[in-house]
Order: sequence, then structure tokens, then C-alpha cells
Amino acid sequence: MPSVFKHSPFVSLRPDQDCGRRSKEQSPPPYRTLNGANGAGRNGGNDEKAAYGASSKINGYSNGYTDGDTNGSTNGVSHRSSDDEFLRLSSPQQDVLLLHGPRQKYSLEKAKDIPELRGDDEVLVQVLAIGLNPVDWKGADYGFGQPSYPWVNGRDFAGIVVKSPRKPSRIQQGDVVFGPSTDYRDVRKAAYQEYLVTSDYNVARIPHGVDVKEGAALGVAFIAAAISLGISFGVDFTLLREAAAGPDLLRLARSLDPRHVPEDIRDEIFGGISKSERPKPGEWIAIWGASSMTGQLTLQLAKFAGLKVACVADLARNGQRLSDLGADFMVDRYDTKRAIEILRAVTGNKLRFGIDTAGKETAEYLQEALASTNTGGKSHILGLSGLPKDAPNGVIQHAVPIKIFHEDPNVGEQLSQWLEELLVAKSLKLPEVEVADGGLAGVNTALDRLRSGKIGGKRIVVPVGAEAVSSPKTEMPVNGFGSVAETDDMSYHDMINSDPDRVKFAYWVPNVSGGLVISKIPQRTGWDLHANERYAQTAERWGFEYALSQIRFMAGYGAENQHEPVSLSQALLMSTKRLKVIAALLPGPWNPAVAAKMIASIDNYCNGRVSVNVVSGWFKLEFTSIGQWWLDHAERYRRSREFIECLKGIWTEDKFTYKGDFYQFHDYPLKPKPLNLDSRPCGHPEIFQGGNSNDAQENAGAVSDYYFMNGNTLEGFQKQIAGVKEKAVNNGRAGKVGFALNAFVICRETEDEAIRVLQEIQGKADLEAVEGFRQQVQNAGSSTANKSGMWANSKMEDLVQYNDGFKTKLIGTKYQIAERICMLKSLGVDIILVAFLHYEEEIEEFGRNVLPLVREMEKQGRGKDEAYETARTGYIYAAKNQEEKK
Repeated sequence: MPSVFKHSPFVSLRPDQDCGRRSKEQSPPPYRTLNGANGAGRNGGNDEKAAYGASSKINGYSNGYTDGDTNGSTNGVSHRSSDDEFLRLSSPQQDVLLLHGPRQKYSLEKAKDIPELRGDDEVLVQVLAIGLNPVDWKGADYGFGQPSYPWVNGRDFAGIVVKSPRKPSRIQQGDVVFGPSTDYRDVRKAAYQEYLVTSDYNVARIPHGVDVKEGAALGVAFIAAAISLGISFGVDFTLLREAAAGPDLLRLARSLDPRHVPEDIRDEIFGGISKSERPKPGEWIAIWGASSMTGQLTLQLAKFAGLKVACVADLARNGQRLSDLGADFMVDRYDTKRAIEILRAVTGNKLRFGIDTAGKETAEYLQEALASTNTGGKSHILGLSGLPKDAPNGVIQHAVPIKIFHEDPNVGEQLSQWLEELLVAKSLKLPEVEVADGGLAGVNTALDRLRSGKIGGKRIVVPVGAEAVSSPKTEMPVNGFGSVAETDDMSYHDMINSDPDRVKFAYWVPNVSGGLVISKIPQRTGWDLHANERYAQTAERWGFEYALSQIRFMAGYGAENQHEPVSLSQALLMSTKRLKVIAALLPGPWNPAVAAKMIASIDNYCNGRVSVNVVSGWFKLEFTSIGQWWLDHAERYRRSREFIECLKGIWTEDKFTYKGDFYQFHDYPLKPKPLNLDSRPCGHPEIFQGGNSNDAQENAGAVSDYYFMNGNTLEGFQKQIAGVKEKAVNNGRAGKVGFALNAFVICRETEDEAIRVLQEIQGKADLEAVEGFRQQVQNAGSSTANKSGMWANSKMEDLVQYNDGFKTKLIGTKYQIAERICMLKSLGVDIILVAFLHYEEEIEEFGRNVLPLVREMEKQGRGKDEAYETARTGYIYAAKNQEEKK
């Protein structure tokens, strides 16, 4: 098994020091076309480094981490930094749960010392989540597993490495890891505390896409399952076909010097099963208590090894889960006599292997089902919670030698690496998790639930930290650093948006059904309120500053359902704290007095976080179907200009009077006004407006605060920006118009993969809907006098994303996308408005992977020098290049 992954898929707080830049010798190959031209190698980075995350705050605690050390590496494994970053923690003490005696509740005690590192392979972990095991309450109730009192318990944990090993290691400071504390006699390694010590070979790194709470539920169960099968029963994991190959644990353990193996597991390792009795693919194994976490993982590992698995469990509650995990047949546990008969019948009285996870009594039932004979191969039973007093002839009883995991570094390392590979390959179905409230203080209540026996097939996990205690209501998705991200914690948002000269990011709100591409490709993008609240909260946590709610009164491109943007915007504002929502308004159906009043009220509700996008309109039926006059292109923009002038006047003047061709006002006194904030140079909610035509650019220069642009060529961008700036100067508004640009993002591990996604989107286009859209947009594009309006130069494949988002070319690796954003910023783009194929995960992935790279590049001065940036990246957008592709 490899000791490191070439392209790290793991979550880490280690920053990318060079932001994906290469030396000249390592420069990326020329950009390959978005039409799928072949090319070799990755683009934009020799190594996919971990996402930027310095100085983040997790679960209410500073992680004390400010920088990483990637110097002095050996064979891709970094050495520990000589500067001990952990010493920068503000308080070198912690909270601990102490057990003062058997049958007592755990006591939460503060200001205890943080455990010290002793060995060169030890690491210090800040605990983010604790997984609760049955042994955690059984040990407390029955007085085993506590060498003395007071004592700290806890077997499963996940957290951040705040002190790395002194020796070279795959585990480094900042890594988000999880593991089991199998060495229960070392109180430093127990999980019921804010910081614990473990060996680097006893933890696995959490890959992207795995919830930190799932990691906290996984360690003990996986190690127990692997060692039970691999050492006690002798299953050889090197021969797997449908999953990453693992170690031959029996051979590995028996290669040890018996004198160096603890006496209480020596017989199990060296005398438990003979080589001739090791199970072969196709043989049966039975698991009694298969719905337990260890049972579920034993089932999966046994199936990987080609064994047939019989499961005994509560089938009414857990039958579907076990079936999904691959059980060959299942027996309900409630009729034990019948269960034994069925096991014997189905296996032809040849069942040789059985694992019990429930207790001594059920282990006796399972032992009855095993084949027992004085001739032929022996049968083997392992009890994780007890064994029958006696074994019949031909049956050997086993106890899992789990402590070999921490006693031998080679066994521990190989198991931890194998677990990492299984998770990266998504081979394991992860545990179902139930999150308990209250942090460390809530462990007692959660353990009572375990005692009740009502938690079947799930693992209780307790998030740890100040926010977990004070705000149990916020059970949110896991963020990219592996912590439970709280809606109340905006520290990352504020940190990553602290530079006043930054490019800002917005996203399209999917308040219309069907996703953001007109394609039959599956899109994990919801359009209902709950989905949009989830996207908004995720987006602001990850650094997005704006969200744009689009307007439709009826479907114009296959979107069957549409939520009204102003009301939805208000709902999103009420569920967020930093995000600004841009609500679309359509002159004609909207009267400026009504619009000004509603937006002013919402602005007061949300402390100045609402803006508007004035849409002149392109869909004729959208007007005529509701009895509105359909105006030609120039007149629609002239009406929009008056609409914007009225909004600004109503919002800023005590009594507003206006005499236009479309709107008239007589001493209209709006109260309350929108908030007049220092962050608003315009003195009112920001007004956005788009369009490609001369009419649209004239409006932007004369009255708008931001001008929205569709995707274009480099020359097209430069011409638009220069044209609007000139018109702003002519209207006495020099420097008062910002620029926002639409883009569709496809960020993947390689450029080839991103291009394949684009090709699939376009290849599965809903051609009927795209054609209907194309016909309707003629009202906006080629209808203008100089044929320069929206979509005038769009091809069918462009219209699949209805604001020419593909043309902006944020399609590739995170490094390529960050580079292109810097170039667009250098042209004068202030806001990048993005859309995604799969909102459920890609909003967070963009915030976690791309946005921090852009910020690092900005710190290095990128995005300011147009000549430099266009020399690096501009050829991708060049008009000549585009014509060659066509």
C-alpha cells in the first residue's frame, strides 16, 4: 500500500504555499479547448494541495494554527515544523469528562492540563467530535476498563492535528483525522476531553466528502472488524477484487517477535487459527448482531473478501440497511431457536465462522449454529461482548486482539492506510449517525440512550466545542476543515473577505425548477425554499457575498416552476447574517413605487443587505400573457432607465416628484427610507442591471451601480467595460459603475474531467427547450439596431446555459479557475456571479477550494496588472482562438 497519495484527497488546514504555481520547467501545457481536444497531463498544479484554512475557527475554538511547513520533506512526507504552533493557543488548558467511580455519571471539569507528547510518533489532536460506544457505558456501570479513579474514557474521536510527530510521518499539523483509542490504559488517549494524544499510525485522515461525524463513528468498529476477520479468522485482505487491497494481518502479526506481543493476546495471534483453516472465498460467515456498527463493517469487509454472509438482526428496523450492505441472507433475531435452525439449513450444517457483537447469551446461540465435528476443519466463533463458558468439540473460541493495533506500529499503520484508501475510493458505506446535543456536557444523556438499547444500527456522535454546548440547534453540514460549521460563526466569511480590494463572489439562486442548465443531465439542485435556505447558509459560510434571485412570471426555457424573487429574497435574508441578496425586478409588471416600498422595508429588516437587479425583459409572452404592453428593445431600456431613476429618487429624496414618459410622481414621501450605510457609497440599495446592447450600456453609465455582463471573448469584455466607463464619464459618473460577470463553474480534479462534464451537459441538452429559448431571445439580441444585444452571438451550445456562462471558461481545475478569475479581475470585473450543476455540494466545494486560492493570489498582487494577466491567461478568451474552435 502506498504511504502517501500523489494528489491528496484529504481535508487539511495546511495552506497551499504557492497557490498551484509551477516553475517554468513545470509550466502547464497550453489550454485545451472546451470542445474536448485531447492533451496529456494535469493543468494548473503539480500537486493538488490541501485547501487554504489558516487561522480558521472551528466549533468555537481557535485551532491555534497559522501556517504550515512543507519544507524538508522526504519522499513526499513532511517533517514537523520546528516552530511549535500549538503554543499559540490562547489557553493551554481544557475541559475533561471524569469518572469518579463505577455506576456514577461523568463529571465535566474545567481547567485541566492538556496531555503531553512523549514519543516521537505521538500527535496532539483537538477533538471535534466523539463517537459513543457501548463499552463507554458498560465500563462505567460494571467497573471494567478503568485502572483507577478518577478516569477519562472514550474510544472514538475525530479532530484536528495541532502538534505533529517529531519523526517523518504521513500525519501533519492541520490534518483532520479520526481514530480509535484502543489503548484504554493511557488516559492521555481517551476521547472524553478537548485534546488527546494518539500515535500517528493509529489515525486515518478524513477525505473530502466524508463527514467528520462519520469519521468519529468509524474507528473502533472498523479496527475491531478488520482484526477479528484478519487475525482471529485469518481472512487475507491482499486478494480483494472489488475494493482496495489491504494487508494480510495474520501473516503480519505472526511475523512479530512473540516476546514483544502482550501476553494476553499472544495465544490469539500465534495459536488462534491454523493456516489450513483460513476461510476461502465462497465460505459462509454468520454475524449475530449484524446491525451494530462493528457488525455492519464486518459484513462489508467479509463481502470484499468473497465470503457469503448470514446476518442475524432486528430485521424490521435494520433489514433494508443490511440488504444494502450486501447480506446474502438475513434471519430475525427474535426467534432464536428458529434462527439457529435457519442458519444450519441455509449453510448445509457447514457454517465454520461466526462473530457475535451482542453478548454472551447470543454468542451461545451462534455457537449452536456452527458445525462441530471431531474430523475435518474446525469451526471458529469470536465474541466481541462475551463468549460461552464452554466450547463443543471442533469449535475454537476467539477474543479479538484489538490492542495489537496500538502495540505494533506496522499493524496500526497498514490498517490506517487501508482505511484511508477504502474511504477515498468510496468503497465503504459509512455509518448512520445520530448527533447528540450539548458537547461534553451532553455525553451522559447520550450514554443513557445507549443504555436503553433503542439506538439500533446507528452511532451517536457528540460534537465538541463551545458552540456545541451553547447552540445545540445548529446541526449543520460538515465544512471543508472537518468541523461542524455553525450558522452563527461567520469568522471564516469575515476573514476571507477582509481585503477591501478583493474580487467578490455571488451565486445564482435556483428559485426556478430544472437547475441552471437546459439539459436532461441529472442536477443535484433544488429550487424550493428549504433547499435555497441551505444553499444560502452554506454560501455565506464559505465566503460568498451576494446571491441573485432571478425573475420569471412564466416558464421561458423549460423551467416549469418559478418562485417570486423578492419574497424569496426576504426569506433568504432572514436565514442568513452576512449574505446580500439581489432581488430581480421587471419594469412593466412592477411599479417603481411598490418596488421601492417593498425593498426599503426589507432593507430595514435585514440591516441593509438587499439589492435589486432591474431586468428590462426579453420574453414577449411574459408581458402579453399578463396584459402588459410589449415595447421594442430601445423603449424597454428607456422604461428601465426611468424605473431606476424613480427608485433612486424615492429612496433618497424627502418628497419625490418625477415627470417621465412611463412614470409620474408628485411629492411622494417614502418612509422609512432604506438604510444609509457607510458601506453604500451610493446611499441606497445597490442597483444592478445587465444587457449587451448599446442601450443597456448607456443605462449602466447613466444610472446603474453595477453592470452585469454575460460570458464573452477577451476583446468583448474589454470593449464592454471600456464602453460603459466612457458612458459613465459622459454622464458625470466616472468611477461610479462596477462590473459583474456571469459564469458557469465546472471545477474538477483534472481539466479533462471538467471538459467531459461540459460535453455531457451539452450532449444531453433539452433541444426543444433550448430552441424555444433561442426563438424567444431574438427579442433581446438580434432585434437591436446594431445586432449587439443579449445572445446576439450565442450558438446553440452556449444557450444551454442561458446567460452564456460557458463562455466565461471557469471550467477546469481549481488552479486554472483561480488564474482566470484573477485575469477577469484585472479587466475591471468586481463581482463574479457563478452557477453550478450540483448546488448540493458545489457551492461549498467552490468556497473551500477555489475562493481561498484567489485570495492567496490577490495577496501576491495578482489581478491588478491587466497586461500581465492577459499575457498569462487571456489567450483562452481571445476572439481568434474562439473562431478557430468553431
